[in-house]
Parts: sequence; structure tokens; C-alpha cells
Amino acid sequence: MYSALAQGVQFSENNLRNVFNQARVQNKLVFVEVYSSSCHVCQSFIPIFNQKQVGDFYNQSFVNYKIEVNSPDFQQFILAKKIFVPSLPLMLYFDGNQNLQHMAVIEPSAQNVIQQGQVALNPGQRASSMRQRFASGERANQFLIDLGMYSRVVSDTTLNIKAMDAYAKQQAPNAYQSEANFLVLQRLVMDIDNPLATYFIKNLPVYSKKYDPKLVQNTAENIVMYSLYSSRGNKYSSNKVIQMRDYLTKAGIGAQVARNRVLLPLLNAYLREKKPAQAVAVVNTHATQVPMKAPDYIYLIRYFNEKSPDASYVPSAQKWFASGLKTVSANSKEAADLHYQMAVAFKKAGNKAEATKTAQRSVAISKASRTDSSQAEALLRSI
Repeated sequence: MYSALAQGVQFSENNLRNVFNQARVQNKLVFVEVYSSSCHVCQSFIPIFNQKQVGDFYNQSFVNYKIEVNSPDFQQFILAKKIFVPSLPLMLYFDGNQNLQHMAVIEPSAQNVIQQGQVALNPGQRASSMRQRFASGERANQFLIDLGMYSRVVSDTTLNIKAMDAYAKQQAPNAYQSEANFLVLQRLVMDIDNPLATYFIKNLPVYSKKYDPKLVQNTAENIVMYSLYSSRGNKYSSNKVIQMRDYLTKAGIGAQVARNRVLLPLLNAYLREKKPAQAVAVVNTHATQVPMKAPDYIYLIRYFNEKSPDASYVPSAQKWFASGLKTVSANSKEAADLHYQMAVAFKKAGNKAEATKTAQRSVAISKASRTDSSQAEALLRSI
């Protein structure tokens, strides 16, 4: 736990509600430092917060609070607000109603700490104003970088993509490989279609000669995965998902790991495109390459039950069902769940006899294992 000298910033911990109550009464913002007790960079801020000039400014202007990343406050406040912590320490400034007004990731110096506090106090300059400033046409490079970081912290991927696309379009092609732009790729870019990211992916060997190859690989991997699991990625075509898989292998990710990473996005794409046969083929290949257990088979059959446009997958589901049963005891909850999902599949295929028999078996196993059979009983009534 940190300690503060009398002349430094006076921080509170372990009573967040009281801090916001105090801020509302005093009409102040709440300054929150998110830190880790094992973070060396965080430790470098201790003497800075203990300086009199920093303490005088922050104690007069803010109600100050610390949140350690392993504390209940972190789970119940920071993560509950969907605040992403890109690095530590993270400086956050809230109004008395717990609305984030400003954030900063800075180098340790008294000047930087005071400057960010001054910006937080200025409604026209603090981070919460950047969205409107961007909409009004502000496009300075540093502003876009700051907006990119703010959008990451508040988990607004759409805003991040817009901001970093605007930034990339302002960069001269001969500056794409600069240290500044490689840092932007590492910390801010979340979209593979960003011009900087596209150039980066296509020229990975060039970057690996100029920068740490492992860092280049991690950056490429992160951008691909951000893209795949974004709202935009949820709409990727199957060809685009396969391209993402190829990008991963190009970055040095093993072929099997790359296939595993894109498995669900590829299945989603095939089923959106009404290509269940291709989706089934992907699963059947996956099952030969990766050891699977009952929960995996239960998930797969339920997935196709819910998402497949037709019942053409049911013959393969029967094989998944049989494989899953081999991995569990006959009277287990997993066996009951496998029978239930297979009964749903039979019903979807119009095979009422098999659906009834399999659902009855699910009920019997549930009762034998003393688990809830109501779902299977409801299915029986609906057949």
C-alpha cells in the first residue's frame, strides 16, 4: 500500500462511496490513481505525489483516491464501468456522479501530473470533450492519438476505429514505419483495415528487422484478434476470416493455434452465409486435431441447433453426440445434457421418434444423477 507524506497528495482508499459523497458536497472532481503494488512505474510516481507543489494543487482541486488492481474497488468500480486499463498507473478523473471526465497515461514527472489535473478541470479540453471536438472536425495528430487512447479506456471500439483511421490517413507513407507510428500500432490500432495496420501486416519482415521481432508478432496478433472479435468482425465474410487466420500464421502464430483462434468467427460467418456444410466440415476437421470433451460437444450441438439455417448438420451431430458420450459416465449431468441437445437436433430434423426417445433418456439420466430434468421434460411436451 502506498503512503503519502503530509505535504503530498492526500489519498483515500477502501471507501469509494464516501469519496464521491465528499466530492459532491465540495463540488470537486474525484481523482483516482489506478495502480499495482508490484508495478515499478507506479512506484516511480510515489515521490512525485509526495511533492508539496503536487499535493497543494491536487488537495485543493480534487478529492483523491487510489485503487489497487487486485482490490474489490477495481472489480466493483473500474471493471463494472467497462473501463479498460491499457497500462499502469492510469489516472482517472470523475465528477461527483461517477461520470468519467478525463484520463491520462503519462510519464512520471510533477509537471505532467499537474498539467493533466489542469486539463481535467477545463471542460473544453478534458477527455470527455474530445468526442464532440472530433465531430466538429478537430484532427491534430496528437489530439487523435489522445482520442484513440480515451476511446480504448472507455471501451468505445467504434470511436477508436474512426479516430485511428483519421490519424492513419494523415500519415505520409514514408512515415508508416516510424517509431511513433509503430507505437500507435502497439497501443491504439484495433482494426486490421486501418491503413497503418494493413501496411504493417503486409510488411512484417521489414518491421521485424527494425524492431523487436517478438513485439512485432504480438502487435500483429493483437490487431488481428481485436478485429475478429469487434462488432465489425462479427460481420466478416468467411473469406475475410480465413484471411485473418492467414495473417496470424504470417505473424508467426502456429497453424493449429491460428485455426483454433478463428474457429468460432469462421463458423459464424459460414452460418450467416447459409453454408452449414462448410461449417460442419470445419468442426469435423477440428475434432480430429484437438482433443474434445463432453462440454465441447454439448456446446457444438447447441450452437448448430440455435444457428444452423437447416437440419443438414444432424448426421454429423449424431457423431459428435456419440463421441461426447464416450468421455463421460452414463448417468452424469453431461450425459443428460448431450441427450437433451441431440433430442433438440432430432426435433429440428423432423425426426419425432428419435427426438422423443432421446429426450426421454435425458430425463431419466437427469433423475438418476439428481439434476434438473425440467428442460428435457418441456422438450418432450413440445414434440
